[in-house]
Amino acid sequence: MIVIIGFSIGMYFEYNRSNSIIEQYKNYEVQSLDLTLQNYYYQTMDETSCQAAIKQNFIFADDIYAKGLLLEKYEEANQISSDLLLEKKRYVLLKTELWLNSILLKKKCNQPFDTVVYFYSADPSDVVSVAQQKIISNVLKTVKENEGNKIVLLPIAGDMQIGDNSNDPPLGIVAMQERVYNVTKFPSILINEKILLEGFHTQEEIQSYLNNRTNSSN
Repeated sequence: MIVIIGFSIGMYFEYNRSNSIIEQYKNYEVQSLDLTLQNYYYQTMDETSCQAAIKQNFIFADDIYAKGLLLEKYEEANQISSDLLLEKKRYVLLKTELWLNSILLKKKCNQPFDTVVYFYSADPSDVVSVAQQKIISNVLKTVKENEGNKIVLLPIAGDMQIGDNSNDPPLGIVAMQERVYNVTKFPSILINEKILLEGFHTQEEIQSYLNNRTNSSN
């Protein structure tokens, strides 16, 4: 009887936790529409609006990054259900949309910040790759902490598919960006849409490629 009660309590908490996360990620649908409308605005604005636009872009970026860390904890605990996997795909698309907005802003506002896109594999079966990606993720967290609002850090699962079948096509916009920037291996780090680093690189190496670091040393 005690075992049954314990099992029931565990199921109850797991159910509430999953529903809470799913509800949280549903909010990304609203955020996605907001980002789309911001994209339209960025295309028509002039340089006098740059400061406000960049500030809003970083608010989105920091919020999405923080929630991504929460999702990462659930992944590490192997608590990703099919529902949460669907929400993760929406999350990947939202980060890609934020990346496209950031590219547009940099062009409009004459490169005011750096973008660091981290392409990693969502496949948990490769233990060596998972361990390597964890190390790289921690390095990038340190870079982000050091640079603050000088960079937009966007970790993107580069091999997620539209459906649950292994034969399903990948997420279209992610696959397109990978082709454009010649991303063929995971993990890879793309800095400012110009520099592609494959595999592990140190914090010092990554920061040496950032425009803000380069400019400050000139």
